[in-house]
This record gives sequence, structure tokens and C-alpha cells, in this order.
Amino acid sequence: MMKRYHPSSILFDFAAIVKNYAILAFVVAVNIGSDSWLARLGRILLLLSVVLTVSASILKWFSRKYAADEMAFHLVSGIFEKTERTVYFDKIQNVQRHTSFLHKLFGMTSITFETGTSGMNSNVKFDALRRSEADRLEKAVKEFMHPENEATQTEDGIAPIIPERVVHFTPTRKDTIKASFTSLSFLIILLVGTSVFSKLDQLFDVEEYVEGWLASILTSGWVIAGLSLGLFVLALTIGIMWTFVKYGRYEIASDEERIFISKGVLNETVFSIAKKRVQAVEITQSFMKRMLGLAEVKLISAGDLGDDEDEVSTLYPFLPVKRAYAMIAELLPDYEVIEDTKRLPRKSLVARLVKPYWFWLIVTSFLIYLRPEVFNLQFGWAMGSIIFLVLLIFSRILSYWNTSYALEGQFIQLSQGTFEKTTFLSRRDKIIEVSVKRTKLQQWFGLGSIGLINRAKPVRHEMLEDMPIQEARQFVSWYAERTNDVQLQ
Repeated sequence: MMKRYHPSSILFDFAAIVKNYAILAFVVAVNIGSDSWLARLGRILLLLSVVLTVSASILKWFSRKYAADEMAFHLVSGIFEKTERTVYFDKIQNVQRHTSFLHKLFGMTSITFETGTSGMNSNVKFDALRRSEADRLEKAVKEFMHPENEATQTEDGIAPIIPERVVHFTPTRKDTIKASFTSLSFLIILLVGTSVFSKLDQLFDVEEYVEGWLASILTSGWVIAGLSLGLFVLALTIGIMWTFVKYGRYEIASDEERIFISKGVLNETVFSIAKKRVQAVEITQSFMKRMLGLAEVKLISAGDLGDDEDEVSTLYPFLPVKRAYAMIAELLPDYEVIEDTKRLPRKSLVARLVKPYWFWLIVTSFLIYLRPEVFNLQFGWAMGSIIFLVLLIFSRILSYWNTSYALEGQFIQLSQGTFEKTTFLSRRDKIIEVSVKRTKLQQWFGLGSIGLINRAKPVRHEMLEDMPIQEARQFVSWYAERTNDVQLQ
């Protein structure tokens, strides 16, 4: 039986309207007393836009209906043109729940069933549902996927089977503090403070009032030390609170079939993905995280994860490296991180260093033409060009140093980067296409570039440049054995 979406969806549409028109409304409010034709036109357009958008939201609620049976979602939508759509449960790959602070106030939640198809109608999204209704819809999908787990016979009768869920990670206080340092969230107070002071100075000329006592402060070392310490403690406290609000109640769990990631204090997000849908794993380490021995692990899925793809598919972004490697093996028994990887030969470094520096040539050409006095020196522009060239050479050396690869059994692992290092891990049966390309320079050095494509949204392309051509050909032969993997599945 078809049923309407919950009426509170109108409220959440209105909240989105307020958010979208906030800047325009602020501009109109500032000029509320103006009688210029531009101000009057702005007020008319704002009022007209709000009325039309609210009206469209109400009409959309009247025209939208849905139903869920044992096999599919049945959706009806359209204000002037009616559209009927059926989405079968076997197309659903990921399930994501998001409960904002506004949802919590009204006892609601939103749930999105993500499919592997593309386009505007690739997902089934309910912006506002009762938690019990969201549970019912999610249960219907799970029972279709695993009918053998629906029920079991016990002495007291038939009871449902609940797959055992194992919790792999919950952050400790130490993890939260380390995360706040790594994310540099404690700098927010400094940025906000600077912005507020700038605005106040424009309105009230604050500098004129503080000039006298500021001069006295700067002459006292104890006052400077105390203020600096107090500001640091305040910034650190706010940074920890910010990190807790964003990553608090974080939990990474799994059962035999799915991986579950939940997080958030004010805004809660729960994401689940079928293990068999994971196409690859990406491990990222920024320069700061490498110094602290941390890593971020992201699951690459064939499904559409929406606008916040990086957020919802990422395991805790501040995992210790060894723990991250172990967790990948725990969550995905079919995957393993290869620690004994190969480095590129030295001729690869030579090939990278002798590649033309086109960007440097363009910048240098402009400097020669303009001849600016950089560093107040007559030939400062020449020094700037030389420094820029040295930095480019250093970045190529660093990129070579961070590049490694491995082919072991069904796995391929590629590690690359300069200041940020990324490790890409996938299985042969998850790769849909490979390629080998060679430039004229690579031919001279006996090198080649390999490429591979994984099914994702958007399609995931990976490339490793300047690999010895013999190993590039072995890579193609290794991929040709994929037919054996597919036949075994």
C-alpha cells in the first residue's frame, strides 16, 4: 500500500530554504531602510523566491508516495508530470543514515539506500522518517539480501537471527586529543578571533582604544607569557571540543557481511557497506600524520555515497598506522596490506629529473619579461626562479622516494605522493581495465606507466609512472589471470 512521506519533510525542506537564502536575506536586512530600486527589487525577489520554494515543497509532499514490499521500493513523484519508479533491493549496495540536531528535536532521521547506478535517481532517499519506519525499511532490505538469516527454530518457537557484530575501534581520550592536534582544529579560535577583531575594528576603530594598553602589555614579558599560555589553552580546549563533536561516539564495527561506521554527537551519521561491494582501499597520510604515525583509511565502493563521500566512507581519520593495517585485515579478510614493497630503480629517478620543467619555464619567462625586484634586489627575480626550480627538483626526488609497488597473489598495492603519501590497495577481480603507456623518454630509459581502473562513482583511475617495462608487462600478464579468479567466484 502506497503511503505519503512524513509531513516533517516539509519542515526540513523549509530549513534548507533558510540555509540557502541566508546570505541574500542578510543583504536585504542590511538595506531594509533603503528606498533604492535595487533594494526594493531584492526584497521582492527574496519574498517571491521563498513563497515559490515553500509552495513547491508543499506540492511535492502531496505528490510523493512510496511503498516497500519483499523485493523493491516503489516510488511515485512529480507535481505536473507523474513518475513511477521501482528500485529492486538487489541493486542496493550501501545504506547511510544521517540524524542532524534538527532530526533529533523531532525524533526523526534520514536514510539513503545507495545503488550502483548513476544519474539523479540512482539513490532512494528519505529526508525525514520516524526511526521505527527507517528500521522497517532497512530490515526489509536486509531480509531480502539474507533470507537464510530471517529466523531460526528454538525451544520457545521461531526467533530472528541477529548477526553477531564485532566492534573493532572506538576512540579513547588520547585519540581525541591527538586528532585535535593533527587536524589543527585548535587554530579555529585564532582564525575566528582574528576575523571578529577585524569586523569590530571596522565598526568601532578598536585599534585606537587598545593602542595604549597594548603598548604596556608588550613591555611586560610575564603578561605576554600569561596571555600566550591562556590563548593556547583556550584554543586547545575548543579544538578538542570541536573534534569530539565531529568525531565523538565514533565506532567501527562489522559482521560477516557488512561494515558499519557510526559517528557524531550533535549530527549522527551511520554508514554501512557490504564487504563484497568494496572495490579498493586507500590509505592516506598527510605530512603531519606521517610525523605522528597516523593514517586515514577510506573504503572505495561502487555505490554512490553522495556529497559527503569522503566523510562517510572513511574509517577513523586518525588511526595509528599499525592499527590501520590490522583493521583492514579484520574488516576485509580478503584484503591485506603488503609491507614488503618494491621501489623504483634509480633510472626512474633520472628519467623524472630530466623531464622538461614546463611550468618553471613559463614562470621564468614572465619573470624575465617583468623583471620584478623580488626581495628588494635588482636580480631578485632570477633568485626566485632558481629557488622555484630547486623546489620542483626536490618535489620530484621526494615523489620518487615515496613511490613503491607490489604484486602479490591477487593483490596490487601502489604507494605514491610527495608531502602527502597515498597507498592504494585492490584485488585483481575488482579491477575492470588495465593499460601500459610509454612516452619517448620512457622508451629511452626502458620504462613504462601502468594504469588500472576500478568500478566506483566516479570511476577510479590509478597510474604508476616510470616502472621498468619488464615489470609493466608482468603486470599485464598478472591481470590476464583474472579470468581464473572470476570463475572461482
